Amino acid sequence: MTRAHGFASAARFRAPVFVLLLAAAPFFIGNDYMLHVLVLIALYSILAESLNVIVGFTGQFSLGHAGFWAIGAYVSALLMIRLGMSFWSAAVVSMAAGYVMGVLLGLPAMRLKGDYLCIVTLGFGEIVRIFATNLEVTRGPMGIPGIPMPEIGGFSFDSERSMYYLCWASALATMYVAAKMRHSRFGRALMSVRDDELAAASLGVNMTYYKVHAFGLGGMFAALAGALYASWTTFISPDVFQFSDSANIFCMMILGGLGTIAGPVLGAFLLAGLPEVLRQFAEFRLIALGLLMIILMIYRPGGILGSYDTVGAVKKVRRRKIDREVQGTNVTQNK
Repeated sequence: MTRAHGFASAARFRAPVFVLLLAAAPFFIGNDYMLHVLVLIALYSILAESLNVIVGFTGQFSLGHAGFWAIGAYVSALLMIRLGMSFWSAAVVSMAAGYVMGVLLGLPAMRLKGDYLCIVTLGFGEIVRIFATNLEVTRGPMGIPGIPMPEIGGFSFDSERSMYYLCWASALATMYVAAKMRHSRFGRALMSVRDDELAAASLGVNMTYYKVHAFGLGGMFAALAGALYASWTTFISPDVFQFSDSANIFCMMILGGLGTIAGPVLGAFLLAGLPEVLRQFAEFRLIALGLLMIILMIYRPGGILGSYDTVGAVKKVRRRKIDREVQGTNVTQNK
């Protein structure tokens, strides 16, 4: 059995254990505050996993992911309050809105790479926040209060425990879709774009199609997190969706493992959960988190779980490029 097969088998074993632990956690947690933190981790897991589709799978940098989060929250809240739609219908519409906005962002960004693409996506996040601050329909800085909580069959998700299960079910569903996508033909095409665009294009991969749809899918799942967040807190305002949130989501993805499935969730646990655990050491917790990030980026540049995936793939691509260059040099010398 190779290392890759052994790691895959271990992952299949750990997934049910992780699900069982999540299902049992509320019975062993005695206060709503810890459940509140776990719900927040679930939402950040969805956001980091959705960003992973854009950055980890496709290699397109994005620093405006909070914009998709805001779109999902505001669209869902306005549909429920103004039109009286149920949470489930509003969530579907908000996901569609996130997908469309992702596609619209991806189209003009196709000619940009690296730092320039980062600036465009950062500007997108700020534009969404400014619109939310100044539009009358969003009530500007006052925010939108009284957002209804999800209901199904007469049962209302009006407690931390019920929202815990709903948010983690959504997070697990997002992970499942990402895992299936990663091993599908579509996912392999995304990763070929990430690893070597020239080689992918030479094999007939439609670069525009895959890049645009990667932005669309990332925006769609981020909008789902926004819809859940709006109904969970029952209040949203533009101050929630700052650039710092986009940066945090990006760090969660990088820290856990770029291009992996479980990595973004692990990053969400570390960056959203550790600050709460270290809250009693208020003056030192940010220093501790900063040192942790520096150490991991030095010794695990692919993230905690990234060594088996992204780093190995990048090394293989580099070796192939070096081999091609060496072969080209040898052919030239022989002539």
